Amino acid sequence: MAFTADDFVLDYFGVKLDIKTLDMQDRTVFQIIFEDGREDLFITRATLRDGKRYWMSVPEDPKRQKEAVEIGRSIVQYFKNIGNV
Repeated sequence: MAFTADDFVLDYFGVKLDIKTLDMQDRTVFQIIFEDGREDLFITRATLRDGKRYWMSVPEDPKRQKEAVEIGRSIVQYFKNIGNV
């Protein structure tokens, strides 16, 4: 799935997220800016050896993995809603 978009906004459990789409080393990375002042989160999709895709933070941070997965799913849904999948 290729993501192409301008910056956009999502809601994450009542917190506004400003999402910036970045191109870093031939991959799409999303910068997540939390309205509540949390540290920015950078996420991307990676492919496992078995071909399955998953969301991960960049750099990898086990403490923020749950956020990466949940927000990643919201990003996929956003692109589906705008017909860009």
